[in-house]
Amino acid sequence: MITIHQINKAKERISGFTNRTPLLRVEQLDDILRCKVWLKPENLQKTGSFKLRGALNKLLSLTEEERKRGVVCASSGNHGQAVTYAAKLLGIHAKVVMPVNANPVKIEGVNRYGGEIVLHGTVSSEREAKMREIMNQEERVSVHPFEDEFVKAGQGTATLEILEDFPDMNFIVTPIGGGGLISGMSVAAKAKSEHIKVVGVEPTGAPRYGESRRVGAPVSLDKVDTIADGTKTDKANPHNFPIIEKYVDYLVAVTDDQIIEAMKLLLLQTKLFVEPSGALGVAAAMSQKIPYSAKDNVCFLLSGGNSDLGLFASIIKRSKSLV
Repeated sequence: MITIHQINKAKERISGFTNRTPLLRVEQLDDILRCKVWLKPENLQKTGSFKLRGALNKLLSLTEEERKRGVVCASSGNHGQAVTYAAKLLGIHAKVVMPVNANPVKIEGVNRYGGEIVLHGTVSSEREAKMREIMNQEERVSVHPFEDEFVKAGQGTATLEILEDFPDMNFIVTPIGGGGLISGMSVAAKAKSEHIKVVGVEPTGAPRYGESRRVGAPVSLDKVDTIADGTKTDKANPHNFPIIEKYVDYLVAVTDDQIIEAMKLLLLQTKLFVEPSGALGVAAAMSQKIPYSAKDNVCFLLSGGNSDLGLFASIIKRSKSLV
């Protein structure tokens, strides 16, 4: 279990290195989503996603000896970009294990920040195994995308900003992939207010934590199939599952078609370009899967905006409505 003390220390550590993304009151979505809508657009964060918070907190905590050894991480893309950006900033060599079918935009981002890419496998368990192999062979420091305590604490700083900007938030809604983001954010939320509700949203094609909650233990999925590439982990992390069970009030799942409708809504109504993973929370609200009322203040964390324009155009064509 990470603590609010660790999250507060992370906020101090990364201050000045990250953007303090705005908290936006978006009244034009109130009637559509049936609540008082707030958006935390982490697509406006440096490197285009929330992942920089955790990556920087981890790398800034390393000793000089650890920095000289270099770092390695496994990532579908956003974590890899964040780690390589932070590594370049601090003069550390970074190696990133990415899936063979990685989003081209995310590959280009890792290249732009000077990271060394190793393409391996298609699911998270394959990437993590390769990462451990490199870590052991080359004595690099591992920067795990959702299990590392420093990474999770860094992600929790998003909640601190939300509640500093608007202390009376009733709900915080966030996507779930490996569980690091919601672990950090939910610990921070419950430390600040026992009344705030935390909602995690998964794709129906990768419902790791919803299924784990149903059976009472972390599960592994036989396959994952979703356009939300940032959430393509095939198992519930055993370190994050107890945190989610303790602090996350609701877990819901949405289809790819619902994700597409949410992406389109955000682009047309707010002019915010988000990747599929970033639209999960809004998708859940559009499909009325979150038990809030019209009077509730609800913050949707938009986790990232690193999506290929060609892919975006193709999935928008699948949209069933004009929103």
